[in-house]
Amino acid sequence: MFQQEGNLFFQNTCMDFSANINFLGIPDAVMEAARSGLVAAMLEVQEHPGALNEHVAAWEGVEPEQVYCGVGPSEIIRNLLWVLKPKKALLPAPGFEEYLRALSMAQCGIDYFYTKQEDGFRVPVEAFLSHITQETDVVFWCNPNNPAAVLYSREELEQVLKRCEQTGTLLVLDECCLDFVECAGEVTMRAKDASQSLFIVKDFTKMFAMPGIRLGYALCTDQELMGRLRSAVQMWNVSAVAQKAGIACTKEREFVQKTVREIAKERAWLLEQFHRIGIKQAKGEANMIFFQSRPKLHTFSVMHGILLRDCSNFEGLEEGWYRVAVRGREENEKLVEMLEQWQQEA
Repeated sequence: MFQQEGNLFFQNTCMDFSANINFLGIPDAVMEAARSGLVAAMLEVQEHPGALNEHVAAWEGVEPEQVYCGVGPSEIIRNLLWVLKPKKALLPAPGFEEYLRALSMAQCGIDYFYTKQEDGFRVPVEAFLSHITQETDVVFWCNPNNPAAVLYSREELEQVLKRCEQTGTLLVLDECCLDFVECAGEVTMRAKDASQSLFIVKDFTKMFAMPGIRLGYALCTDQELMGRLRSAVQMWNVSAVAQKAGIACTKEREFVQKTVREIAKERAWLLEQFHRIGIKQAKGEANMIFFQSRPKLHTFSVMHGILLRDCSNFEGLEEGWYRVAVRGREENEKLVEMLEQWQQEA
């Protein structure tokens, strides 16, 4: 509880670069829809989540029955593991830590495939394939990788999926940050006729800056698995507020396009500044930048009113690795100013 309260204190008093949330904020139409959800919650029975599924399906170009909505990606992953009851999972490391919490709760064994700094923490796909065996129940993969900011091509992911099909393994593909990538349409694995061995997890939280509303969804063509998931939760697991907001999100394509343009511009500027001030090991994808510096930078940054993500607790990373979100120019300038002071004190 103390740690949670401490994090909340820093988020309220510092510029928050630790969470890769869209710096443009929640669109007006989505905010208004969320407010209408509050009225609906007080005056009427909640709208059936099937309506949200239909809008998400149109948004993603799949069928409504291939969509499963939940209270954020973390809940979806935990429900999936509760239904699957896997015995062994394979994960590239470093990777998103929420997978580890969910697997631990499911009492599932974990095999790590450790990537190397000299390879930019990129998974060598050919080598990875040999680690997927008939004993591997589930593979978790994040594209782009969080926190290491590595983007994988569709061809690379198709190799992993093909191997999973051969071994009877489910590939859980996290595309939550992919919408921030300029070439997202060329990389995404979503499709109406996608393999039943593929389970894609996405959310509205990051792109539409609404982490407090909690809304995520999964895409999968395996109707038996989707039916088991729906049976495992209450019919009204997604609130009226989240449903209304989510439907509004699916009408905001121009907002997404604007976000991608702004993120690309600011990410390029930030990387230039990082290299200018001597932070050599820095790279970016989507709306995040991953870099190496000296230990204790997190403490220094908080003292200067900036909260960044210390990545030393990620499996496969040592002290001195950090991640920051890409934000607007004014905030980004303050981040660079703080880092420049840090570099000068080396």
